[in-house]
Amino acid sequence: GCPPKLVNGSGGGATLLKDPELIYRGAKAMREAVPSHLPVTVKVRLGWDSDDKQFEIADAVQQAGATELVVHGRTKEDGYKAERINWQAIGEIRKRLTIPVIANGEIWDYESAQACLKETGCIAVMIGRGALNVPNLSRVVKYNEPRMPWADVVKLLQKYTRLEKQGDTGLYHVARIKQWLSYLRKEYDDALGLLQEIRTLQTSADIARVIQSKS
Repeated sequence: GCPPKLVNGSGGGATLLKDPELIYRGAKAMREAVPSHLPVTVKVRLGWDSDDKQFEIADAVQQAGATELVVHGRTKEDGYKAERINWQAIGEIRKRLTIPVIANGEIWDYESAQACLKETGCIAVMIGRGALNVPNLSRVVKYNEPRMPWADVVKLLQKYTRLEKQGDTGLYHVARIKQWLSYLRKEYDDALGLLQEIRTLQTSADIARVIQSKS
């Protein structure tokens, strides 16, 4: 269900939603390749530009032998528009299938997770982008814990700057850490200030020095 053009242009991601038969063949091949005692989970959106094929897609996954199905409650064309989330459709798919269905989409905190579980009837949710906003979102959602303090987030950022692998050009981590801070600033005011400090820096080493200086 991945919607970016870069992925879809090569026939991957959400493009598969146009062809439930191909989804079936892919999921079946995966099931046959994975030892039977290990689970195979498939994640889909409701469709490409409409939800007309949502049941056909879901049936294909179940018939292929998948253990579980994760459903993101939007079509590819919906992108990540909050107002387009359709938890009700996830619930309809859950009622149709015999394998467990996990709900995904617009899960940002404990309250939204509980609302999603109530509307869909699912017993579990999958988090996505929200975990970039709040690093301990899984515990927030499961245990209603408070979000991670900014000081602990800084420690994670510092750890991340130490993870650059030998041979990397340095450009990947530069882009990724700026992207992560762009997500974090939605929940942490201090993230914006840190992002502004490193915004013009072009090397991982320079960014690491700034982040490592924070306490």
